Amino acid sequence: MPADSDILAVARMLRIAGREVTRRRDAHAASLGLTSSQADALTFIREHPGCMIADLGAYSGSSHQAARTLVERLRERGLVEVSVSDRDARARVLEITPRGILLHDRFLAMGAESFGNIRESFDEGEVRDLRDTLERLMALLGLERTVRSVFLW
Repeated sequence: MPADSDILAVARMLRIAGREVTRRRDAHAASLGLTSSQADALTFIREHPGCMIADLGAYSGSSHQAARTLVERLRERGLVEVSVSDRDARARVLEITPRGILLHDRFLAMGAESFGNIRESFDEGEVRDLRDTLERLMALLGLERTVRSVFLW
């Protein structure tokens, strides 16, 4: 069993590293005129074509109204298209637009450039081990629902 001081040191390093990752990610999103929530939404919609606003809300842990507002802002900027579901006229289906894909690609490229030293410093097995360890930690903290989005830049 690890010593308490080791666990506290790991927690401190995770907090500091997480804060820096968040700072850089927020700066990249802002430089493209996006909020972090909007960048996350573009990632989700791109990876789940034909998803519904309710799916986005569940993924992000936000209310349906908050998800609708987020989608409306993205729609107004021409980054997503919203249509009525064929299965349920009350539901709205989401698709990322070519403009949204372009902006999302720029966002991902910024992350790859900003954290390229990490990719170059770890081999594939080390990254997989780190990911597995972080997923386990998140599960132990009761954050299983957010594990899906941890490694989405």
